[in-house]
Amino acid sequence: MNLSIVTPSGSLFNGAVNSVKLPSPLGPFQVCPNHAPILSSLTAGQITYTVGPATSSISVKSGFTSIADNQVVVVCEPLK
Repeated sequence: MNLSIVTPSGSLFNGAVNSVKLPSPLGPFQVCPNHAPILSSLTAGQITYTVGPATSSISVKSGFTSIADNQVVVVCEPLK
């Protein structure tokens, strides 16, 4: 599954991931390969993604995500 995280100042991450956890208004949710298509707003919190055995995270203020065909696109405003 490919994850692309984009901000107004540029790309923060673009690459293959095992899974990603996103903060939404209804609570955090996890996306794994072959997830059903979804469009969701994002709230302040952590975007956490796993690449192999390593886990990384990015703090965000807000944004939205589009998930379809093993492509996760996140447009967000990161916390500084």
